[in-house]
Amino acid sequence: MARTGLEKSDVQRARDSLIAQSQYPSVDAVRIALGNTGSKSTIHKYLKELEAEEGGAGGEGQPAPVSDALLDLVTRLAGRLHEEADARIAAKALEYEESRAQMEDELAQARAEADALRSRLDAENAAQGQLRAQLQSEVLARHKAEQQVDHLIERREHVQAELRKAQQALALKQEELARAQQDAAKAGAELAHARVAAYDAQRQAREQDARLEQMRETELELARARATLEGQSGLVAQLRDMLDGSRATAAAPATQRKRGAT
Repeated sequence: MARTGLEKSDVQRARDSLIAQSQYPSVDAVRIALGNTGSKSTIHKYLKELEAEEGGAGGEGQPAPVSDALLDLVTRLAGRLHEEADARIAAKALEYEESRAQMEDELAQARAEADALRSRLDAENAAQGQLRAQLQSEVLARHKAEQQVDHLIERREHVQAELRKAQQALALKQEELARAQQDAAKAGAELAHARVAAYDAQRQAREQDARLEQMRETELELARARATLEGQSGLVAQLRDMLDGSRATAAAPATQRKRGAT
């Protein structure tokens, strides 16, 4: 805790101690010797008084000691340094004021940009409203297409037993279609609440289109698979006919041999 009631004698003792140690008794050095107590202005005042007293005690007409002259020079230099420090502080204060003014200008500019951005967002919201209406009509058209696909799936359920593998594949595709329908319904619900998510809605619409295209490709693949199976069924029938003919041919010599043995 800083000590109060600093006396000139305290400053004198600290100064004499520094001089005895061959150290220059500056204001900062004296304050450190006092235990970092006392005001610098008070210490400076007492040092000046002590210098004046020692200068007067030397007698008129006698030159001041070299150490005193050096001390006076250093004291004046210290004063000049304080003045320069004050000037630098003033310059820094001016620089701070200029920087603050610049920051205020930048803040005003940022506010103006924010207002412009807000206006642009309002315009974009209006455009998104129109886009949502368009997307809703597209969802309705897509729903009709999905109903047509359901009808085609019901017709495929009556495929013959030979197409069992194709039916299994079709069942898998039906599950994918059900998931696609759920995604479409979810996308339709999200579109009603997506005021600022136009880009996501467009992306979901493109995904739905891709899935519908994939389902169309799957229908073509199933049709080709059915045609392939039908062709294979015909081939199996031909192979059976050939096998029956081969058996009949092989059975004829055996019958002739039995008759000869008889």
